[in-house]
Amino acid sequence: MKVLVLAGGFDQIELIKEIKAKGWDVILADYYESPPAKAYADKHFQISTLDEEKVFELAKKERVDLITTACTDQALLTMARVSSRLGLPSYISEEVALRMTNKFYMKQCFKDNGIPTADFVLIDDRAKIEDNVYGIKKFPQIVKPCDCNSSKGVTKVTGMDGLIQAAYGAFELSRSGKIIIEEYIEGVELSIDVWVGKDAVKILDISETCKINDNNEFFTIFRSIYPAEHVGMVEEKIKKVAEQIAEAFSLSDCPMLIQALIHQGDVYVIEASARMGGGTKYKYIKEISGIDIMKVYVNRIMGDTGQVLNPIKNAKYYELDYVYAYNGTVTEIIGLEELKAEGVLDDYFIYKPIGSVVSKRTTSSDRILGFLISDVSGTELVKKRDFVVSHIDIRDKDKSIFYRDCFRRQ
Repeated sequence: MKVLVLAGGFDQIELIKEIKAKGWDVILADYYESPPAKAYADKHFQISTLDEEKVFELAKKERVDLITTACTDQALLTMARVSSRLGLPSYISEEVALRMTNKFYMKQCFKDNGIPTADFVLIDDRAKIEDNVYGIKKFPQIVKPCDCNSSKGVTKVTGMDGLIQAAYGAFELSRSGKIIIEEYIEGVELSIDVWVGKDAVKILDISETCKINDNNEFFTIFRSIYPAEHVGMVEEKIKKVAEQIAEAFSLSDCPMLIQALIHQGDVYVIEASARMGGGTKYKYIKEISGIDIMKVYVNRIMGDTGQVLNPIKNAKYYELDYVYAYNGTVTEIIGLEELKAEGVLDDYFIYKPIGSVVSKRTTSSDRILGFLISDVSGTELVKKRDFVVSHIDIRDKDKSIFYRDCFRRQ
């Protein structure tokens, strides 16, 4: 039996391992010549996961029995469409995949089903940008292309000139020629990992998302914290919202990721997707909830629709920290193995191999590495984080390029 895996980043390594543990062969499709997961697949083909025709031809040529992806967003639509064309199973339909990967249709679905979200304007004609935006009076606003990964093209603007410029920029990045402009809501941002089971919607973890605050226009995530502050007062609202989304998008027996904000005691949904979170969140979820979500996911895509999950609520405090770098070339990463051996780090993850060239730190795909830590209290966790940050380094020959500013300020 053969599985075609779309995307070969760090997260897909675990997906491939789980599939191969079932005795299946893995064909990998990824745009890069040597993606991190290449060494774990039986074959690799250098094609874009967003090129539906090339993925279709590859799947047909290799006579695969299943097409899948994990921890990534836009490839879900390719997965669903090509699976439908070839008569292969898929846990989401083309229609559901389109509504969950294109923010234009997603926000409309939120509105139609009473799911709380920020006020928004949808634009599907580049020539009508100015006609659509001049009614906007309240700032800041967030401008987004409707179909990009890793927050690409997402911009915060504070005035009309910036809004129009960002809107044109978002159209340049949108493959479907659609953008969204939504009101910026100040609040605590949450990442909510969910399993939509036949028995019930199960919340696996609710963590706070922290973003680099010197990126005034961009939204670069550098930390997830568990437990998130202020969740207790809105936990029931979060559960209700998760149930609303699952019903509105016709989800069943699958993972779901919700990005949301807490603002003045209410929950506002930013986005939702029929997948588990990226950035090694599968490891984070396992530590927090006791659920091996990647194993559960692979069981599901191979036909097991009878799984009942019983997540726990871990009493410990956890952080998953993401590390970025100044521009340069990664020639050495120092300190991680020693800290893990000493028990300071629960785990660490190298997203960019030695030799990688760093040219920016504006999206999640620019992360160099991540590390997972835990402790008995938030105070002890902060002490541990500070210790880790002072004892690891990213080097470009004789100089450090470790971007530490976000750790110092927050």
